[in-house]
Amino acid sequence: MMSKLPTYNDQQWATARDAVIEEYHKYVESLRQQGVDFAIKSARKLLIYQDLIAEWNHHLPTVMSDLEDNEFALSVFDEIKKTKKSTLLERAYQDMQSWTNFNPSALTLWLELSEDEAITEY
Repeated sequence: MMSKLPTYNDQQWATARDAVIEEYHKYVESLRQQGVDFAIKSARKLLIYQDLIAEWNHHLPTVMSDLEDNEFALSVFDEIKKTKKSTLLERAYQDMQSWTNFNPSALTLWLELSEDEAITEY
């Protein structure tokens, strides 16, 4: 039997979304500060962050319906309660690195960028 996940109100979701987006903006700013070479070395992480942040950038009702049953996404609420900030994107990236099909090769990056470009052309 699956345990019931907690529910959160609109204000809590808005706070969580803002915290995740702020985490993303801080990461992008750190890339800018550390320069082009560092940004290139961090391209895979940036792409993953962008994929994850896309879910959080929707209108609030969509964010809520998309993520209300995602236990990992919901972990941001406890984190915000304890630390007042999000490390959800970083935690997701660290988890994804352990996946057997996680392949941060240059070819993978190129294929992902090509795929993203093809999607935006439609």
